[in-house]
Amino acid sequence: MHNDKFVDPRLQEKEALFQHLHMVSFDVIMHINAIQETVQATSKDIAASNEHYKELVRSFKITLAMCSELEPEIITLIEATKRILSDDSSHAFATQAQICAAAVNCLNHWRILKHIPEDLLQIDEISAILKQRFTEHLAMWDGYFAIHKTNH
Repeated sequence: MHNDKFVDPRLQEKEALFQHLHMVSFDVIMHINAIQETVQATSKDIAASNEHYKELVRSFKITLAMCSELEPEIITLIEATKRILSDDSSHAFATQAQICAAAVNCLNHWRILKHIPEDLLQIDEISAILKQRFTEHLAMWDGYFAIHKTNH
């Protein structure tokens, strides 16, 4: 007797994309952990030249370029993130990196959800965990602006 479950072919055809987006999340975690370790070890902010910082900013920009038809709440967060990343921002680079990390993870979960057919999104076994993680990352992303009292 096999323990194989039926997987909708519409999901199977998106498997490579889903795996890629999942791996990006691991990269984001690796970069943000490296930044946190540096800040803890030095008790100082990271430099703009920090490779992990640059990679998170790059990942944010690439991820953003792959998103379309975003909801107003997400667009507002994107604009706020862009302001924080601007040259005249007074926010610490480590904070900017954290915001980018939350944004990338949120946007990638959003992208996965947008690639799941609507009828399958209604099935909790398929979408409940993804919806929950998207909501968590969205709250984390939004939370950085609330904590730092930054307008968005």
